[in-house]
Amino acid sequence: MPAIEIGRELIRFNVQNGGLSYDGGELNFEILEAGSGRLLVRVGSEMREIVYSDTPDGIMISAAGGKTTVRVLSNRDLLLRGFQSEQSAHRSHSEIKAPMPGLVVKVLVNKGDTVKRGSTLAILEAMKMENEIRTTQDAEIGDILVRSGDVVEKDQTLVVLR
Repeated sequence: MPAIEIGRELIRFNVQNGGLSYDGGELNFEILEAGSGRLLVRVGSEMREIVYSDTPDGIMISAAGGKTTVRVLSNRDLLLRGFQSEQSAHRSHSEIKAPMPGLVVKVLVNKGDTVKRGSTLAILEAMKMENEIRTTQDAEIGDILVRSGDVVEKDQTLVVLR
């Protein structure tokens, strides 16, 4: 089940037949118009306009006079996040490790760079898919232990954070 991340809250959801089920509830809706960063949606007997745009942090949604930024996470994103959480439970947050064996396609940071939680540090190719390796915290890049073209094993340290 995919999820939406709002701040630090993760809400799993499923969309089918004009309905949305999520952790703790269900919502029935109909999209009447869609296009150019705007949706016109009927929820029950109410009409709602939703305006959205891509931002570096996710999707900015404006509706009913309020604004919020959300990130939509696929099942793959959640799986990778689970690997990262598993790592964090066993060791300090100072190392970013490969969640699976693969080929380092590109390293996107340099030693001394300051990164925000969720920043992509490297691209790892595994099973013909490119996976973004992200940081789980705000940090400064310490050592970078891999280069583009390196083959890595699962749990191999890629980047050390300070």
